[in-house]
Amino acid sequence: MISSFKILYSEIEDRLLVPFYRLKEITNKLNTDIGSEAESITNGIDLRTFIKDGTPYIRVSDIKRGQINLQTAKKVKENLQDVPKKIIVKADDLLISRKGTPGIISIATELEEKCIIGTEIIKITLKKESKVLPKFTFAFLNSNIGIAQIHSKLTGTVSRGINHPALKTIRLPIPSKRKQIEISGFIEKALEKHVMALSKIEEAKTIFIKELAVKEIKINENKFYRVFFKDLNDMFTPRYYYPLYQQTIKEIEKKFKTVKLSDISEIKRGDEPGSKNYKPILNKESKDVPFIRTSDIVNYEIDDYPDFYLPKEIFTELNQDIQKEDVIFTKDGKIGLSAIYTESDECILASGLARIRVKKYSPHYVFIVLNTFCGLYQTKQRVVIAATLPHLHPERLAEIKIPIIPESKQKEISKLVKEAFDLKAEKKELIRKAREEVEKVIQE
Repeated sequence: MISSFKILYSEIEDRLLVPFYRLKEITNKLNTDIGSEAESITNGIDLRTFIKDGTPYIRVSDIKRGQINLQTAKKVKENLQDVPKKIIVKADDLLISRKGTPGIISIATELEEKCIIGTEIIKITLKKESKVLPKFTFAFLNSNIGIAQIHSKLTGTVSRGINHPALKTIRLPIPSKRKQIEISGFIEKALEKHVMALSKIEEAKTIFIKELAVKEIKINENKFYRVFFKDLNDMFTPRYYYPLYQQTIKEIEKKFKTVKLSDISEIKRGDEPGSKNYKPILNKESKDVPFIRTSDIVNYEIDDYPDFYLPKEIFTELNQDIQKEDVIFTKDGKIGLSAIYTESDECILASGLARIRVKKYSPHYVFIVLNTFCGLYQTKQRVVIAATLPHLHPERLAEIKIPIIPESKQKEISKLVKEAFDLKAEKKELIRKAREEVEKVIQE
């Protein structure tokens, strides 16, 4: 990045943002811009009535670099024929966060087709005859120069954001078709592995649920229910005694032996190193380590491009001892999301996360238990509100009961989940490779 520069009076535009002018020397050498290559640039719509089953609705908080978080996406009652076609997602559409943390870029896969986008998302569809390929454009916009350009065009004081006119002026390189195909190929393979990994996890969840064979619990949906004194314990929250949760776990215990999570694993919470040490992606150095907060657990994995990074010295000092196949679990905020640490991960866990090291049984099997109703109901039971934020104390997490299904089924489930996380690790390496190749294109 350029560390010093001069601006001639004749070059001054209608903005006085230093990052805008720092990039000019580089971006002036690029060949085209988004406005010239886009068929359409569209904002989504604001929908706020969410339902259990309906049309997937992607909000700005669901957009991550390189993937869309389907775990947190909501469902809405609107059918696709009820909304404008321009806000319905198709494969290879580029999705950009307009507000919130503006400038996060993702690209849609077959998993996101026929989703609706929220109002704080901008959808870019490139022309069929565009001189740049969608997956190459995605890779470029997630390079240092791509991210820096977007940040240089943000406007607003209290709430920063990017608008359509500014987005259209973002410059793009036009490398050779061969180079674009090479870089797009890395992204294509990465997205294929992403889809396959999620498919294997869903298959494993289906096998587990089928093996439990717990009949659907019919409950009275009234807001009032009673609890007998003999059934009380040291949890004095109504949610703990919610009949659906209580009866489901009792049904499972009738059929299977269960063990507490604390009896088969070691649980350790993350750390809070202080916000003064946080570095956004544009300020990070090559040795800095991703700082993973609860919002950085995405589609059962650790986000490779979180909002913040920390110096390597803090990583060494904290010595969190996170190892391959540790389960990472969110215990604050959006509680109950989890991932498995892979050989492609290196990070620092925030205090809102817990590291679960399974010492008996397979961590891949335990991961599936935690990610189906069996684990999620028990998690919801134990959540308390600390001041205004939901919180699950590690001691309560340790109480979660793991049903022990036949070993053959455990192995079948574990195999699928291991394969899924191997695919996720390979995906991360492919996206890193694509970014490296894009950086070479820029430097040429």
